[in-house]
Amino acid sequence: MSDIKIIVENFDRGVVPADFDLLCLEKGEDVNNIYYHSLVTVELTGNYKVKIRFDWKEDEKIKNSDFVYKQESSTLFFRSQNQWGAIDLRLKKLNRHERSHWTPTVTRKGDFVLIEDDLMAESTQLNGDKIHSVPIDPPTEATEYEDRIEYNSPIFGRQVLKTK
Repeated sequence: MSDIKIIVENFDRGVVPADFDLLCLEKGEDVNNIYYHSLVTVELTGNYKVKIRFDWKEDEKIKNSDFVYKQESSTLFFRSQNQWGAIDLRLKKLNRHERSHWTPTVTRKGDFVLIEDDLMAESTQLNGDKIHSVPIDPPTEATEYEDRIEYNSPIFGRQVLKTK
């Protein structure tokens, strides 16, 4: 298993880190008013480093638990209050960057990744490529099967999320 180390530095208003490999601007409205920044340094085995700067309109303070690493694809998934994304660490490239409603959960489920927030469920490949998505609305009951997840939602009814 590959070793990964994630170092998170959150900066006060007005402090803007200048040394980074990749910029991730907060999804949402009013992106012209960016005031806070986080610098995330990801170190992989073999002295390989990637520095990612996250820009926020609010003082969000990203933390280590907001990241999920998929070694097979060298992909780092991240989440915050209004967004989630997938970063190819080897290419230093943002594969996906999506808006979400509230803070989503990012969970590995065998050979796919499940992203859920209050209004949406999406299955992705381990590199972040979309498999399928469905609308949901709490309270939602979910039943997992080998090739799908079935949601029962009071607003949207039965929704079937493909996982393969």
